[in-house]
This record gives sequence, C-alpha cells and structure tokens, in this order.
Amino acid sequence: MTALRESLELFVRDLTLALRRFTRLRPGVHDGEAQGPASLVQAPGIGWLVGMAACLVFALVSVLLRGNPWSPAVAAVFSTLATVMLTGALHEGALFRTADRLDAAQPGAAGSALGVIASLLLIAGKLALLAALAAASEVALMATLFAAHVVSRYLPLVVGQRLDPSAVESRALGLAALWCVVPLLLMMAAGGPALPGMALLVAALAAFAMLHYLRRRDARFDDGVLGAVQQVCESAFYLGAAVAAG
Repeated sequence: MTALRESLELFVRDLTLALRRFTRLRPGVHDGEAQGPASLVQAPGIGWLVGMAACLVFALVSVLLRGNPWSPAVAAVFSTLATVMLTGALHEGALFRTADRLDAAQPGAAGSALGVIASLLLIAGKLALLAALAAASEVALMATLFAAHVVSRYLPLVVGQRLDPSAVESRALGLAALWCVVPLLLMMAAGGPALPGMALLVAALAAFAMLHYLRRRDARFDDGVLGAVQQVCESAFYLGAAVAAG
C-alpha cells in the first residue's frame, strides 16, 4: 500500500512539473524543478489537457455559429487560439526559433526566413485541415483533435530518444505511450480503424522525416527541437485523419 501511494505521489509530482514546463499553469512546485527528464515523459499527458481545451472551444464556437458555412474555419481559429493561450505558444515559438537556427547554421545561409515560412505554412495548414475534418465528420474531428495533441507530444520523445538515448529512457518511452491508448481508441470508435491508422501513419512518417533532417544538421535534442517536431507531427496527424475521413 505504501509503495502504491509513493508511486502515485511521484506520478502527480512529475505531472505537475510537466504542467509548469509545457503550459502557463503554475501549480505548487519550485521553478528549479521544472526542467528534469521526469517532466519530459509526461508531455503526452499535457496533451490530454490541451486537447480537451481545444475540443471544448471548437464545440462551443460551432454551436454559436451553427448554420454558418464559415463555422468550421472560425472554430478552428478559436480552438487553436485557446491552445496557444494555454501553452503560451511554446511549441509554435520553438518551431520558429529552431527552423531559423538550423537554417542559419548551414554554409552560405544569410537572412533566411525559414522560421517565418515554416510557422505560417503549418498554422495555415492546421486550420484548413481542421475545417476539412469538421466538414467531413464532426465526431471524427473531435476525436482527432483530442488525439492529435496527445500523440504529437509523444512522437517528439521517440525522435529525442533516437537523437540522444540518454535524453529519454526506453522504459519511460513505453510508459509515455500509455497516454495515447484512450485517445486512439476514441478515434477508432468515431471513424473506424482507418481514422487512427492513417493519422498515425502520416504522423510517424513526419517524425521520421524530422529525425532525418535533424541528424543531417547535427541537431541536439532540446525543448526547441521537441516543440518543432510536435508542430510538424500535429499537422501531419490532421492530414492523415482528413485523408481517412474523406
């Protein structure tokens, strides 16, 4: 019983650290404790919170604008805005900075705008894909929106483990994967096996492509790389779901 209580207390502490690290929420943990590897592997759990907030806002705006043909697009904008406010644009900012940093490190690079271009294209693509999903199936959209925020926070851990095995332990990676089970099952219930299957396939391919890109540029795994991979995998997850939803 004591061991169970200690394990539960450790889990709550790690999740609290992750909340401080990946959102603007500030539960009662000292600032100096918020950057350890324990908080890193709870990132998919933070995806639950962010995903539920995104779904709530999307549903609310959709109800308020029911019957308006622009409803899915407007709901996608406000849903994304809610996640940005909750996380402080942590991953969006990381994508911008990491793209600029890696491109500037290349021989002959001068005044690159890769960070701006990558950020704009991914955000625009994300909004368009969410609107397309909502037009195909509102139920599939809700399940996908929730799962995307969870899975896209797990895949960067896989990339990080391949870049630097000491950054994320294999056992911790397996435990972090448990956060993804329920969201993917909800997707299956909403749209059949093809919906989570295609979304996972495209997101995994995007993660592999990012790993190849980062290795070619000798990038080290840090919060900037984690955020950049998260953004790419989230958009790729929506793309796969949109293809499956038709």
